Amino acid sequence: MPAEYAQSWAIPGMLPAVTDTRLIRTVCDPNCHASPRCGITAHIENGRIVKIEPGAFPLPEYDRRVCAMGMARLEYQYHKDRLRFPQRRVGERGRGRWRRISWQEAFDLLADRLRKVAEQYGSRSLAFFSGSGAAGVLTRGSAQRFAAAIGGTAHRAGGVDYGVPKGLEYMFGVPASTYFRPGGHEMADAVNSRMILLWGGNGADTRLVDFHFIMEAQQRGAKLVCIDPNRSATAQRADQWISPRPGTDTALALGLLDEILRYDWQDDAFLRRHTNAPFLVRRDNGAFLRGAELCDGSATDYWVWDSSLDGAAAQGNCDTPALRGSYRVTLAGGSAIDCAPAFELLRELARDYSAERAAAITGVPAQTIRDLAREFAARKPAAIRIGYGVDRWYYSDYTARAAANLVIATGNIGIPGGGISVHDGSYAAPLNLHPFRSAGGHEAATLDVVSLMQAIERGDPYPVRALWLSASNMFNQTSANRARVLSAIVPKLDLLVVVDHFMTDTAALADVVLPACTIFEKKDLVAGMFLQLQRCAVEPEGESKSDWDIFAGLAARMGLGKYFAGTPEQYLKEMIETDHPLLQGISLDRLEREDAVLLNRRREPYVAFTDFKFKTPSGRIELYKEELVGHGAELPYYHEPVEASPANPLYERFPLTLLFSHSRHRIHSTFANLPKFKQLEPEPRVEINPADAAHRAIANDQRVRVYNERGSVCLKARLSADLKPGVVVIAEGSWVKDFPAGDPYSLTHELVSTTSENYAFFDTLVEIEAADGPTV
Repeated sequence: MPAEYAQSWAIPGMLPAVTDTRLIRTVCDPNCHASPRCGITAHIENGRIVKIEPGAFPLPEYDRRVCAMGMARLEYQYHKDRLRFPQRRVGERGRGRWRRISWQEAFDLLADRLRKVAEQYGSRSLAFFSGSGAAGVLTRGSAQRFAAAIGGTAHRAGGVDYGVPKGLEYMFGVPASTYFRPGGHEMADAVNSRMILLWGGNGADTRLVDFHFIMEAQQRGAKLVCIDPNRSATAQRADQWISPRPGTDTALALGLLDEILRYDWQDDAFLRRHTNAPFLVRRDNGAFLRGAELCDGSATDYWVWDSSLDGAAAQGNCDTPALRGSYRVTLAGGSAIDCAPAFELLRELARDYSAERAAAITGVPAQTIRDLAREFAARKPAAIRIGYGVDRWYYSDYTARAAANLVIATGNIGIPGGGISVHDGSYAAPLNLHPFRSAGGHEAATLDVVSLMQAIERGDPYPVRALWLSASNMFNQTSANRARVLSAIVPKLDLLVVVDHFMTDTAALADVVLPACTIFEKKDLVAGMFLQLQRCAVEPEGESKSDWDIFAGLAARMGLGKYFAGTPEQYLKEMIETDHPLLQGISLDRLEREDAVLLNRRREPYVAFTDFKFKTPSGRIELYKEELVGHGAELPYYHEPVEASPANPLYERFPLTLLFSHSRHRIHSTFANLPKFKQLEPEPRVEINPADAAHRAIANDQRVRVYNERGSVCLKARLSADLKPGVVVIAEGSWVKDFPAGDPYSLTHELVSTTSENYAFFDTLVEIEAADGPTV
């Protein structure tokens, strides 16, 4: 643990005589994607937690590792501002006036309000979203189960941190909502790599419990290359730091690919066997050539060029189809069309991005691009671990596809030490969740965050007028253009319910606020490479309830009690005790005894696609996407950022690109209100390069205003030479109330690409000026 956190995490002060002591292991479960989620052991005396420590695991490489945020759970548990009782709004929404009510009053009120909204707008107008602040299957599944029971709408992944996974879904067929698991390699597999591109992520700060595998890989001789506009903590530990202009990563990837293909460093055998690279594409309409067009096959056949026959052939009838060249093919009606293998079209695209042109776009020297391409092709196995720094852009799915082509072209798929991972990966979750997430055999309709906003604002695809949020500070930093959300979307809600531990910025807007149990106060299960039980270590603070108990109580009040008639233990048994091979030998009783149980799997780190089976239309990796022709996205073309580009006329007025970093002291907005972290990070700041600051006569620690046409925020400046000129950074997750004026989340725009389905938080232009007041 870093030195700044090396302090006692026990409750100070005098304690009464100890009459009862226990050790209870539970599991931390915020949205950090740690692999695995950290175990925490609570020391309990007289019914109160007095100390916590890292929990044990059955594998030494994961045993007793925890980050500072996990160790802050004790302060979190007994924070003076914890919500402990149900409350309802008094007066206008957002004015901060509340009245304490009983749970019976809460259930009566909510049952009445939900019924009235459903009667007026239909049952699907009732939306129940469980956010990333909790990962327990009961906590997240309860909202889905209740939504199914009432005929409402539940949450599905998408809209946030979705662009890169969506791009990889197009290529490999793994759904974007789960790509980070079965599509990537476990972090422990990093030790098998000879080269790792850490692209758009800062794991040295944000993945403290498993980044040691990356460091071990480096110690074993792997070359670490960090691609990031700014010199992050990860860049400082890497062997090489490459700093592209923000939003130009697709051009960089295409420049690297061109260099690999220009010198024939690709693996032709891999491309022929496992990708759609040899499939013939019609140059007139971008569609694959099909057998039905040649009177010799079906509309689903793919055809290739057989050089030995000097003609087209069904792809299954040709061992070495052509990858390069253009060919004239005569169709059944006698007309002839020009076709080319998909790989040829990819080569032509890459050829437009020579090292020199990529350098002109990205700002990365041409020789650096050449050298990196050569090393990546030569240092097999080589891996890409891509982060959300390249995800939060309008064209992020294009970036993911362009970067993936580097590992695909070099045959670094399906082998230890290779792959392209969204940070890491693991086996697909084997739990039997469908029965729990459904009611009467039916699941709820689902919306992601983007479509939810559309449903509230425009009634598309149907109106949403009641919103229930659990473990979600949605109206802090999750929704793009916060000011617009508050003025145009939130007012359209007839009912907003928030279930949380604190009066967050989102809870402050609610009509009803309900106090939730923490990880120490409820029974749940957190799944990953290990199954881990969350245990009730202490009684809930005040009248806090688990999500399960809240929905069970409301269901009983609304005549839906039969859907919550079982106990949490019964539902957990149903999820775990199945015939799935990964769950063989694992039972709830065993979990009760052992706390954390490794799935029934190999000890070696998980490697994706070792069977080379891909759930794409062709059953292969798809370099060329026929279904995206209508979007002009059949190949990963480079586009300038939709806003944060010098080509944008707005650039003259707002010449700085705003990026949002992740603080090591919180996970999004969780932990942002803890006193110990406030001591380390007393207030939000905007980081700016000294040259940019000097141009604006801004001094270190000076109060400044960051603004654009959508909004503004006031905060202090921190000058840092680690930032790329033209870039400013604010750490996301601070609560709006932490800023002296305005908020940074209103600076972002709500534009969403039809192919990425993802908010582009980083694709934002701003300007900075000194604010009124003296320099501090």
